[in-house]
Amino acid sequence: MTEQDRPIPHYFVRDGEAFAPSGLARNPWFANAVAGGPIAALIGQLVEEAGFDPALEICRLTIDILGVVPHVPLTPRIVPVRQGRQAQLHRIELLAGDRLVTQAHLLLARHLDTPPCPAPQPHPAPEEVEERSFLVGATMAGAIRTRPVLGEARKPGRGVVWLCMDGEVVLGTLASPFAKACLFADFGNGVGSATHAEQWSYANLDISIHFFRKPRGLWFLLDSFTEGAGNGHAVAQNIFADADGVYAKGTQTIFVAPGSGLPPHAAPAT
Repeated sequence: MTEQDRPIPHYFVRDGEAFAPSGLARNPWFANAVAGGPIAALIGQLVEEAGFDPALEICRLTIDILGVVPHVPLTPRIVPVRQGRQAQLHRIELLAGDRLVTQAHLLLARHLDTPPCPAPQPHPAPEEVEERSFLVGATMAGAIRTRPVLGEARKPGRGVVWLCMDGEVVLGTLASPFAKACLFADFGNGVGSATHAEQWSYANLDISIHFFRKPRGLWFLLDSFTEGAGNGHAVAQNIFADADGVYAKGTQTIFVAPGSGLPPHAAPAT
């Protein structure tokens, strides 16, 4: 097989109304499961394809992964929850057979021209940072490239990194900046972990992203750190930016448990 014949790295393949996960979507901790990042990216892809009112802006996306997601075709379902003139809320579900395995809530609000109050962006531009390896695993067979600014994947503490994804979420469909941003929103608990994975695991139970606007471009910055009270859970706090500035802020609820002794990953899956 020549390089031109080699398929683009991807997480899912369309299978009728369902999406069948590829090998790259596998959870690094469970071979028969799908990782949290690909799940978040698929949710982002579904949002882009849903055809919501273009006069509405995406304000918030929350994703709850309801246990280990099996490595089987996943069928989406979108349920309107609130259908107002100024705001709408939709629930996006992923089902494995007849079992609900992931649910997301998307909040939309009507676009209005209002005074901006942008978040500060103290980070260097992506072209100012050398491209080098940062992630340990979760690289999508090399399709995810990194330009680290601060921290290291195997060291606890705040991490800052520019990320670029050259693959596809769904084979044959160009991945949008929004879908890529949803993928990287799963990485915060690894990029900004609070301890070594061989000592304590930091699996995320949910993903919450509050958007100022939709992301743009090819490179996306993730600035993450984790805080907790030492009682079994913690909060990863994430800042998301592109070359034009900060586009979102978010959190992940982290379940803290004794480490399994497995090699630490920069983006541990749920």
